[in-house]
Amino acid sequence: MEREVELQFSDGVLSDAARRFGVAADSLRRLGDFENYVYEGTVDGVSRILRLTHSSHRSTDMVLGELEWINCLAENGVSVAKAFRSTAGNLAEEIRVGEDYFVASLFQKAKGRLLDRTNPAEPTREMIIEWGRTIGKMHRATKLFEPSEERFRRPHWFEDDLMCWEKYLPKEDGHIVDIGYALLDHAKSLPKSKDSYGLIHTDVHPGNFFVDGSRITVFDFDDCSYQWFASDIAIAVYYTIWLLRGSYQQEEKDAYAKWFLENFMAGYNEENTLDGFWLNEIPFFLKLRDITLYTVFHKKFDQDGLQKFAKLLEGLRTRIEREVPIVVLGSYRG
Repeated sequence: MEREVELQFSDGVLSDAARRFGVAADSLRRLGDFENYVYEGTVDGVSRILRLTHSSHRSTDMVLGELEWINCLAENGVSVAKAFRSTAGNLAEEIRVGEDYFVASLFQKAKGRLLDRTNPAEPTREMIIEWGRTIGKMHRATKLFEPSEERFRRPHWFEDDLMCWEKYLPKEDGHIVDIGYALLDHAKSLPKSKDSYGLIHTDVHPGNFFVDGSRITVFDFDDCSYQWFASDIAIAVYYTIWLLRGSYQQEEKDAYAKWFLENFMAGYNEENTLDGFWLNEIPFFLKLRDITLYTVFHKKFDQDGLQKFAKLLEGLRTRIEREVPIVVLGSYRG
């Protein structure tokens, strides 16, 4: 979390948020604080997830757009951690801190567990198929969604300030900035239609869903934006390799990624149809994720903090400079 936000967050802010949603203050346990403050707590003895978002990260309107979409997906049979209303009947509550504010929201606690990163057998083929099936169902349902008010409409992916690479990258990374803008130029050539482009999660990696038997429940929709559906598929490939298969040799990574994509799409195609053209664009989305992630680290950490991630950043920088994706998939014919 940025230092300026840390200085504004307090026990008083947390207790106020908990009170507004009926969360027992003595039950709160912090789960994360990277982009939002996230706590687990109980409401009438039932576990819930309380999130506090600083206004510098998302406005109340943007949070409401996210929450409306989550609940729309839930109503259309997608397994997501739905949002609950406060005791005053609001999906989001503003807690003022001077001229700024935190937006509090409450979510269902997903059943199950995270994928076991220490178990080389995970994700199993069945889990991968269900992962694809869940994303396919999400993409099918999103075609039906419209926010209740225009001001709640989530941004398009290119409106994220992370796409202004030079805002966060140092001058010595000027060549990386140029590569980033070349990727954006390619994006301008890609077609858009309701069958290929819409509001998507953008970050369904192994840390953002729980598995419970044969069921997957997706959460953390904070980064949702209008984007090509193929991006959600690419993100699944990208983070499965990065988080779960990072120690593999490159040839092993490539082979695993092809196997993963084949099974992921087997599930996806049960719920939604996506033209094969988009599967062959996945390398573009993989390269875009590399430079976006590289920029995120420079946004979130000062020079001392970046040193802790020196090896990771070097790997990102090398791929970006070579203009190669994290894996080579070849032509997709599935």
